[in-house]
Amino acid sequence: MRRISSDKLIDRVLPVNKSAGVSTYDTIRSFKRLFKTKKIGHSGTLDSPAIGLVLLLTGEATKLSNYLMDLPKTYIADIKLGEKTDTQDATGKVIESSDWSHVTVERIEQVLPTLLGKREQVPPMYSALKHKGTPLYVLARQGRHVEREPRKVETYKVEMIEVDLPSFRIEVHCSRGLYLRVLAEEIGAELGVPSHLGSLVRTRIGHFDIEKATPDTELRSLVDQEAPGYSLSDAMAHMPVIDLTPGQAAGLSNGIAPKVSPRTISSLPPAGSLVRLVHDSGRLGAIGEVAPAGFVHIRRVFKDLNGAGS
Repeated sequence: MRRISSDKLIDRVLPVNKSAGVSTYDTIRSFKRLFKTKKIGHSGTLDSPAIGLVLLLTGEATKLSNYLMDLPKTYIADIKLGEKTDTQDATGKVIESSDWSHVTVERIEQVLPTLLGKREQVPPMYSALKHKGTPLYVLARQGRHVEREPRKVETYKVEMIEVDLPSFRIEVHCSRGLYLRVLAEEIGAELGVPSHLGSLVRTRIGHFDIEKATPDTELRSLVDQEAPGYSLSDAMAHMPVIDLTPGQAAGLSNGIAPKVSPRTISSLPPAGSLVRLVHDSGRLGAIGEVAPAGFVHIRRVFKDLNGAGS
C-alpha cells in the first residue's frame, strides 16, 4: 500500500478514539502504514481492552509528550462487585468471589468520596511500567511478581452515573499515574467485597475531548480535514502564553532567553510556572519556566516546518 504524504499532518497533536482490542502502539503502526512521517509518538498509552482518547504526536509535537502526559484525565469506568480477577479487570481469571448482595447504592455513594484527594497507589502488575527493562505485564503473564513502589496520585472527582448491581458506572477525574483497575479494587475493599474493573473509556485528557477525536478506523480521513488536530501552540493552551516581540523571537533563534518587561511581570504566573513562548505568526517557539525578575528559562525550543530554529 502506497503511503500518503501530507504536510497537514506534520507537527500536529492528533486526538484519536482508540478501539477495544488494539494497543496504542497498534494505532501508531496503523498511522505509519497510511502516512509518510519521520517522527511519531504519543502522550500516554491506553490499555488494549479500554477504548477512548489517545493523543498521537507527529514531528516537533513529539517534544510535547511529557507535558501532555501531565494533564489530568477523565474516565468512564464500570466496576463489578463480587469477583476479583488476576488482572484486576474483566479480561482476567476470577481468583476470588463472594456475596455482594449486602452492598447498597447508598453505601457505594458513601465510599466514593473517601477516595478523593492526594494519596499513594501501588501500580498493578498488569501495566506498561517496566522492571529492569521489561514491561510488568510481560512478567505478570509469566507468573512472576515484583514489588512496586507506591506512586503519588490525586483523584479530583468520582461520581456515580449509573447503577445495575452488582455493577455500577462511575466518572473519574484524576491525575496522571492513577490506575483505574487498582481504583476498582480499592472501591471493593472499602465495601468489603472483591471487585474488578469492567469496561473503561477515556473521555478527556486536559482540554482534549473525545468528541473531537478521529476514530482509529478512519485515520485516512485526517488528510481530508482542513486542519487536522491541534497545532503545537493550541495543544499547550493550558499554559499561559507570552507573545514574543520581533527582538525576542530573533534572540530565541540564537539561544537567548527572553526577559519580560517589568511592566508585565505582575501578569506573569509565579516563578517555577511553565509558559509557552509564541511567535507573532501563532507558532510555538519554546516552552519556558518563569524565573525571578522577569527572566524566562528555556525548557524546549521548537523548529518550524522548514527546519529553521525558533
